[in-house]
Amino acid sequence: MIGYFAKRKLKKQLKEYLHMARHARHMREDIADPADLAALIEAEAVVLEIQKTGKGDVERAVQTLEEAANRVYPFARKTPMMEWTETLIVALGAAMAIRAFFFQPFKIPTGSMQPTLNGITVEQQAEPGLFDNPLTKFPKWLITGTSYKEIRAKASGRFMQRNVRGDRDKIIITIGGKEHKFPSYLQEELRRQIAERSAQQRTSEPYYNEGDVIVAAKVIAGDHILVNKMKYNWMKPERGDISVFSTRHLDHPQIRKDNFYIKRMVGLPGEKIQIQNHRLVADGEVVSEPPMFETIATDPKYSGGHSTTPGSRLETADDFIQLGEDEYLMMGDNTKPNMSLDGRFFGGVPRNDFQGPAIFVYWPFRDHWGVVR
Repeated sequence: MIGYFAKRKLKKQLKEYLHMARHARHMREDIADPADLAALIEAEAVVLEIQKTGKGDVERAVQTLEEAANRVYPFARKTPMMEWTETLIVALGAAMAIRAFFFQPFKIPTGSMQPTLNGITVEQQAEPGLFDNPLTKFPKWLITGTSYKEIRAKASGRFMQRNVRGDRDKIIITIGGKEHKFPSYLQEELRRQIAERSAQQRTSEPYYNEGDVIVAAKVIAGDHILVNKMKYNWMKPERGDISVFSTRHLDHPQIRKDNFYIKRMVGLPGEKIQIQNHRLVADGEVVSEPPMFETIATDPKYSGGHSTTPGSRLETADDFIQLGEDEYLMMGDNTKPNMSLDGRFFGGVPRNDFQGPAIFVYWPFRDHWGVVR
């Protein structure tokens, strides 16, 4: 009779042999000889029976299993590097398949969906904090999504407003004949700190010495979400969905054709959409379902509901957007001027351009972490 500990050790060893055999079969079953595969499966069955009952010729069963596995996947090929490489390739293939057909990650760069979802946000921070050192700044960022960022003058010279230029992604200023690039999310803080320096020097064109801090701030990463790419293959998009869509068919000078946007679905195919008294109106009826639309209209966090905007297709309460039979209207939850370049400007989005609805915020681990609502 095999003792308890001996039996436990035996099961562990047999489990390792079985793992080795299954790995050989999975890696080579598409090109191995069918007879060799059949012999390997039979040898696995014998070892499984011994593992289950504790009875049988273990040594012979293991030898047979090793020989069968070697015929399917020769030992000469099974170097540690080869096994790790093959495992990595399989893992990458699985990840790419999941990304392509099931779930895909996206990040939110702007504040158009605030406060439902956050884009990159900036808070005042004049100098590095306790954890903003080379040893701890990465763990801090990984957990909280926050980091300290500062940009210093590359040369001595004056800041001059006429030399400022840029686009939706970046701002470029020239000091001392050298260009300084700032990500667009630092725009407000940059403007504030330049104004502060101007007041200190009592001039509209403050002077910087080489190495002076132009802007310093705490940067908080935007929400990173998972999108369900399968849902719209089986179900129609619904009003209230927060969805990701391609910009390839959007006609607007500020929108690149190779980008993706995330907005809330406010209009359905065939509807006539207006904004009246800060409420969405579809075919003459105020939109109140799902309940999130009531929240946007009444909760002070949302700045008083949806807004008509100069320069858009909905400048006044009388303006409307008529959606086609295959179009959906998308808007940000924050429709204050300059906060959301959305359907008020570019109109409807074709059904085929949708990736799917956002379902989960997976990073950073802050207030929005969890299911998207």
